[in-house]
Amino acid sequence: MPDLTIDGFVDDVARRSNIDPAAAETAVGTILSVIQQEASPSTVTQVFDHLPGAADLAQKYVVVAGSGTGMGGALSSLAGKVIGADAGVMVAAVAQIEQTGLKLEQIKNIGGGLLSYIKDIDPALAKELGETVPGLREHLA
Repeated sequence: MPDLTIDGFVDDVARRSNIDPAAAETAVGTILSVIQQEASPSTVTQVFDHLPGAADLAQKYVVVAGSGTGMGGALSSLAGKVIGADAGVMVAAVAQIEQTGLKLEQIKNIGGGLLSYIKDIDPALAKELGETVPGLREHLA
């Protein structure tokens, strides 16, 4: 399976999930930001190599744990109650994506699609990602 560009992947997510392309971009970019922050540098490099443009998208949607105020803070607080206050970056990521109007089930479907894509291309990389970022599958996929 040839590697997709990140734009192609986001377009595919939006189409398959029947969601707004901007919401799909936010969700994918936010999940990539979590991977960038939580996975080992070599894992991040490998994931991003399989999705040209992923590093730029992750930078566009940087997740900052504990920075939520106002509506974002309220969403972060709600997400903290749902998935546990110790989740840090994961809570902030869910809150950031929820601001697009996506529901937790939709977010998990998008994250699951991203992990499935990685697994199809490189099963060992997908396994390594799951091991280095154990909360990813639990909270965002």
